[in-house]
Amino acid sequence: MAEKKYKGEIEDIEFDSSGFINAFSYAQPETVNFIKSKGVSMSDFRPKILNASHLKNNDLILTMEEAHKRKIFKKYKNVRDIDKKVYTLKEFTGNEDDVDIFDPYMKNHKSYLETMIEIEKNVDLAIQKIIKMKKGAESP
Repeated sequence: MAEKKYKGEIEDIEFDSSGFINAFSYAQPETVNFIKSKGVSMSDFRPKILNASHLKNNDLILTMEEAHKRKIFKKYKNVRDIDKKVYTLKEFTGNEDDVDIFDPYMKNHKSYLETMIEIEKNVDLAIQKIIKMKKGAESP
């Protein structure tokens, strides 16, 4: 979502998106519709599998679930400073108690929409924090 919503809007910040599996060659229709309702096109979306290169070449990695974070730590433990740059999205935005945003795949429309709203809210908070970090006012 951040990649599509903010790409090109914030100077000197690059976004990318990848996952553990490539189950589909397209974004889920619910995601496309939600992002489209925000005035952003996903016509150029292509799913990518997470790899060591992504982790080495990026300063910050945000996951949706703590389990994803642990999987990255386990599978990519040899990536330099991996433990200092991987957070769940909600953990990065300051939520210490409930750090998971669960995948809404195969859930009803209402659950999917609630999840997309939760992601959007936390992405917006993350962007604000990243901007402050760039200005030297905050640390991860």
